[in-house]
Amino acid sequence: MNGLAGAVVWAVVPFAPEAPFRLYAGEQRAPIEVDTPAKLIHAARGGVDSEFTFLVPGKARPVVILSDRRDQRLGELIALRLLRLSRLSDSEREVVRTQRDPGLVYLDPERFDLPDENAAVVAALVRVHHSAIDPTPVGQLDASELRVLHERICRHYGLDLQALVREEIERLAQRARGSAG
Repeated sequence: MNGLAGAVVWAVVPFAPEAPFRLYAGEQRAPIEVDTPAKLIHAARGGVDSEFTFLVPGKARPVVILSDRRDQRLGELIALRLLRLSRLSDSEREVVRTQRDPGLVYLDPERFDLPDENAAVVAALVRVHHSAIDPTPVGQLDASELRVLHERICRHYGLDLQALVREEIERLAQRARGSAG
């Protein structure tokens, strides 16, 4: 899969496990329910295998792929879940459509083949295994829109990008010195 950064695609996306945790216990047994993470963490700290099979809900849903990069060890891409605007009030929809909600990025329905009007949810990062993605885009953000989405994610999560900015300024200055001389 190449060139999916900024693409809206359909994918199978599980929800994050949350308490009470439901663990798969085998075909002949009911799931094990654990009320808090303390027992699972204690077992892992004690040297017990810390890999559990969680029973969590999931959906086949459209997502925005944020980057083409994936670590071969994991095989996952990062994406954002979408919000159907039909779930919002009329006034909230207008705020989203005019890009005045920093937590939502409006997806113009004229450009995205989706069953409803949608917005990308800045706070709804998900990791999706490449095998759970239909790589056929139903729409594509342009480079500027993807940059805005990346910027909103950085702001929302309070990511410290100072060293990266400094590195880029130094690279550009070095390039300018090289072309001037």
